[in-house]
Parts: sequence; structure tokens; C-alpha cells
Amino acid sequence: MSVTPAVPVRVDYELTPLGRSLLPLVGAIREWAEANMPEVEAARDRYDALS
Repeated sequence: MSVTPAVPVRVDYELTPLGRSLLPLVGAIREWAEANMPEVEAARDRYDALS
């Protein structure tokens, strides 16, 4: 974390090495979600139709 003197105060955060180690996993989840979004939306529509 670093604080930049400014008005308003600005704080910049960054991931630790441990947090950065999750990036490939989060990226894989994002890719899965993007590839399956039509099916997810269709499932949501089917569920909503039951209500």
C-alpha cells in the first residue's frame, strides 16, 4: 500500500505475492463464465419462468 499526498487522499493497494498466486484461478473462472454465459442466462430464464 502506498499513500500519495493529494486532496482527496489517494491510497493505492496491490496484491501480495500470495494474492497474485490466485490470478490464474480467477482468470480460469472468468473464462468459464464467459464461455457458459448463454447457458447460465437460459437457466436463469427457465427458473424465473417458474415464479
